[in-house]
Amino acid sequence: MSDNIKEILVPVDGSDNALRAARFAVELAGAMDVGVRLFHVYPAASVEIIGMAGLSRAQIDQAAQSAAQRAFDKVRSEIDDDEVQWLDPETSIGDPAEEIIRYTEDDPAVLVILGRRGLSRMQSLMLGSVSDKVIRHSRSPITVVT
Repeated sequence: MSDNIKEILVPVDGSDNALRAARFAVELAGAMDVGVRLFHVYPAASVEIIGMAGLSRAQIDQAAQSAAQRAFDKVRSEIDDDEVQWLDPETSIGDPAEEIIRYTEDDPAVLVILGRRGLSRMQSLMLGSVSDKVIRHSRSPITVVT
């Protein structure tokens, strides 16, 4: 299977589920000899709220980068594995599910490993809305970690 997978993408938002997904991704990446790329999507709704507060686009971008860096730092501080090949992290602004799908759209050789639920305040008895949407619409292989 590793011949078909060139990297593992792990969407992170600072949640415990995202951290569990990252731990699993690191273990799998070691076995498959592929790199792990962390991916953070700053929700478009947050951008709209910040924009209504009168912040400039540069300030919004700074807030998005700060949120992404906190999520990346949390994963890197919790996972002490010198063997993992960390690829450059990616950030985006928009709908998290749509951005994850967009990232993998042109390259089915990207395995996405994501947590079942993120930081959303809405409770769900089943899958979280992001993981559910990614599963339904992505053409890449997806692993959901609970």
